[in-house]
Amino acid sequence: MSHAMPRAIRLACTVLCLAAMPLAARAGNEIMVDRCSHEVSIVSAYGDKPGSNDAILLKRSNGKTNWTAPFRVRTSEDGFIRWWCHSTTGNQFDAGTWRIEEIYIGSKCKLYADGSTTDCGPDVDLKLGSSAWNGWTPERSRCKNRSRNLRARLDGNRKLLIECLPP
Repeated sequence: MSHAMPRAIRLACTVLCLAAMPLAARAGNEIMVDRCSHEVSIVSAYGDKPGSNDAILLKRSNGKTNWTAPFRVRTSEDGFIRWWCHSTTGNQFDAGTWRIEEIYIGSKCKLYADGSTTDCGPDVDLKLGSSAWNGWTPERSRCKNRSRNLRARLDGNRKLLIECLPP
């Protein structure tokens, strides 16, 4: 009888462990957490714009959404997923949407026909551009395992959750 109890316990532990494996695999998936205060569009190909064919559009309802069904995307060469945040409408001056396109730093002088110069001083020019497209700001994320199989949801406190499913 003393040997029967440990065998029963081992058998019970084995059964429980086997039953828990699918849950452990799901719990082990990476979940990326990003922020967006309004709608999110996850595009099927890295170069696509929001609203393109097969894009996944998440709209906040009471601050949250349910998880999407699993979907697949085409990433950039570096494995990045493109998603767009629709929160720049009325917020065009948000620093996150601006990009420096060109910086010129030099000097400027008055040059005369005889080759002489006067009034020399610094000359700086900065050209800014916006990454926003029709109120959408491009963002990117990358699964550690470089998976292209995902599911996503919006959560409270401006959170976007993207779950990286097994490749």
